[in-house]
Amino acid sequence: MKIALNWLLFATESLGALIILWLGVPIYRRLLMGVTNEQAGANVFFWASIGVTVIQVSYWIRLRCFPPPRFSRQLVLGHAIQFLGRLSFVFIGGMFGVVFFTRFQQLEFSVWKVSVLLAVLFSMFCYALDLDRLGKAFWETQADPVHGARRS
Repeated sequence: MKIALNWLLFATESLGALIILWLGVPIYRRLLMGVTNEQAGANVFFWASIGVTVIQVSYWIRLRCFPPPRFSRQLVLGHAIQFLGRLSFVFIGGMFGVVFFTRFQQLEFSVWKVSVLLAVLFSMFCYALDLDRLGKAFWETQADPVHGARRS
């Protein structure tokens, strides 16, 4: 039951990240093309808030209540999972860079919008950390209970 709950929480966390990425890609494209006169609607902030909430609740429950998973060694799968985590955060970091370093003077900001953006950044950072932990679980060796082998 605990294993199923752990994976359900991870799937929920992944759904939150997918919501954020689904909303973020079109915004990112518009900003890169120089379209800064369009403001994100209330529905974007609503869904971004849902994505952030889902990620944060799932992440912190998993971090506090479940030990890191252990799997048999699969280097390629572990590296692929870590790559996905880094890739998701690179996208969000790129969006942050476009917003704050290249288009900052062209955008209208409010405390609310900046808060949502920072919450999205932090949530995607947490998700990337979780993917990193999952990837490491696939490429780290397990201790041999018979011989007491060390983890590498």
